[in-house]
Amino acid sequence: MRIHIGNCGYSYFQPADYFGDDWKKNFKSVLQAYASKFSCVEINSSFYRIPKIQTAERWREEALEVNRNFVFTVKAFQGITHVHKFSGRSLQEFEVMKQICETLHAPILLLQSPSSFAPSKNNLEKMKDFFKKINRGELLLAWEPRGKWWEDEKLVEKTCREFEIINAVDPLRNQPQYFGKGVAYFRLHGFGWPTMYGYDFSKKELEKIKDICMQLADKAEEFWVMFNNSACYENALEFEKLIQKEF
Repeated sequence: MRIHIGNCGYSYFQPADYFGDDWKKNFKSVLQAYASKFSCVEINSSFYRIPKIQTAERWREEALEVNRNFVFTVKAFQGITHVHKFSGRSLQEFEVMKQICETLHAPILLLQSPSSFAPSKNNLEKMKDFFKKINRGELLLAWEPRGKWWEDEKLVEKTCREFEIINAVDPLRNQPQYFGKGVAYFRLHGFGWPTMYGYDFSKKELEKIKDICMQLADKAEEFWVMFNNSACYENALEFEKLIQKEF
């Protein structure tokens, strides 16, 4: 059982909080400082804008300079899931995202569909056509459905199994339905108000996340636990301490 603990993005990481105001003497960038504290990150700026290959190359180089075992995952461009919704230009956009993943040596590409992408017959046909046509190679695909999909967990499981995609979930909200090749991908969003992201997970909640991982150990060998809340960096470090005690 292997657990990767990281965050959905690094741009809000404050190196001065961990390394002092003179942190730039030791690190080239915020990413490099981040990589010295964490084992992985989900690049999610790619959801809003596809990065250049040169940018991805620089990210990997900077991270590996301070942490040879650092790993990236990537959130897919919104054009695939939110604009073209698995049709039209989504195939070309997937190819570009695949190149970014290859450059970063990222094992997983996350596809997050919006709540407006309902589980209709038409949308299922779009997904079927999309996953049939793409050449994913060795890249693992994780899908985080939102909205009415969760009214029918069996449909989520069937869809993931048919298209061989990992069911990415917030485990405090939904039970993962399919693990692909034994992989669980968790995104912890929080329960804040008015936005759910404005949240600091309690020790009890972190313990529950740990327990969920343990309970699913017979279904998944590899876990990705990615925090996506305002206190994500501290919560990730706190969770790492809990896991270290367990192992």
